Amino acid sequence: MIIKNIGRKARKINILRRFKKNIKNIYAVFAALLFIVCASGIMLFTPVSFFLSSLFYDSVLRQYNPDMKLLSDFNMTNLVINLSYPMINLMNLSETNEPSGLKTLNYQDELYQEETPASIYKNMPIASDEPIMSIYEHYESVSGAKILEVNIENREIPFGEYKITPINSSGQQTEIPRLLLNNQTSYSVDLNDFIKLNYPINDADISNSNPVVLLVCTHATESYCEEGEYYYSPSFTGPRTSDINKNVILIAAEIKKALENRGIPVIQSLNIHDEISYRQSYARSLETMNAYLEQYPSIKYVIDVHRDSMITHTGEKYKPVININGRNAAQIMMVVGTPEGGAHHPDWTDNLIFAAYMQQKLNDRYPMLARPINLRNARFNQHVTKGSIILEVGSCGNSFDEALYSARLFGECLADLIIENGN
Repeated sequence: MIIKNIGRKARKINILRRFKKNIKNIYAVFAALLFIVCASGIMLFTPVSFFLSSLFYDSVLRQYNPDMKLLSDFNMTNLVINLSYPMINLMNLSETNEPSGLKTLNYQDELYQEETPASIYKNMPIASDEPIMSIYEHYESVSGAKILEVNIENREIPFGEYKITPINSSGQQTEIPRLLLNNQTSYSVDLNDFIKLNYPINDADISNSNPVVLLVCTHATESYCEEGEYYYSPSFTGPRTSDINKNVILIAAEIKKALENRGIPVIQSLNIHDEISYRQSYARSLETMNAYLEQYPSIKYVIDVHRDSMITHTGEKYKPVININGRNAAQIMMVVGTPEGGAHHPDWTDNLIFAAYMQQKLNDRYPMLARPINLRNARFNQHVTKGSIILEVGSCGNSFDEALYSARLFGECLADLIIENGN
């Protein structure tokens, strides 16, 4: 009897051991199946995401970047990540020591995109029934400047590289160059009304050595392509450097030279505001502006010199350029801020009047050099003077020579405007 009981207990123990072993095997099989299902879902969803993102590219992209600005850290891979994992914040994926391609403010203006956010196609020349050459010939007859399109050369692009394409983004297609505005605010603005208003800066004294113009570079590390480059590596979208002989500080210096040649007292800040912290660059440039304005109350104009960025969703760079008197010039754009974003900026219309007068002067002397004025909802530190603007000289596809030439032409026109309206 005892032996039988022992046998029964032994069999129960063996059954229990086999059951536990089978349970472990079941768990392992279940885990393997779960892994296969998840992996298959990811592999299936990724190409679907690519398909959907390409099919509905504009609508999807606007959800994450309403102003349609593609930059170095804003690519299809990140877009797919956001499609697949909406809980991930795209803008936090590239926290590196290098400045983000998306410029931001982090002062009283909160967070706003600063580079040209509108579709670049808004600035493309509009259709016209009139032959374009007749317009160029007319411009030469009224301005004395010979204006020509920059031809696109058909060159082979190495595999894996992206094209740099010259475009005329002035938007001018009439015999008399118009005042053009790219309005990204809710304000109703007609530059033709603003040009009729009195010039807001009539107390600039150029009879002594006290500076009238301050030149700063909030994003001083912005640079340009090498002369003759017609393609670039995808890992090198926005050229930047802290070398003041190779960034926009040198462009500002060319404006300074042009102003001084006309007898305009000017001072330039050599501070690199975006080297340590890109997001704090506007806060630091405001400190620079205030320091100069406190030391030199004679300053009436603050020109913040930048370099724009124009990159399509395919990776192609556009460089806004026009040939003036036989030399290629990077087209320039003035950016004017407003209080629409919530920052205190009661006199923003004075900045816009100044920009309208400046665009008119550029149109008169060098037609098609200026792109449409860009009106934005951020302030960009332009509350400091009535003559404050951001000046975007060319784009990341332009060369230094093109940008330097444009800077000189802008400086000449600014000098004319100051002399005509100064004491």
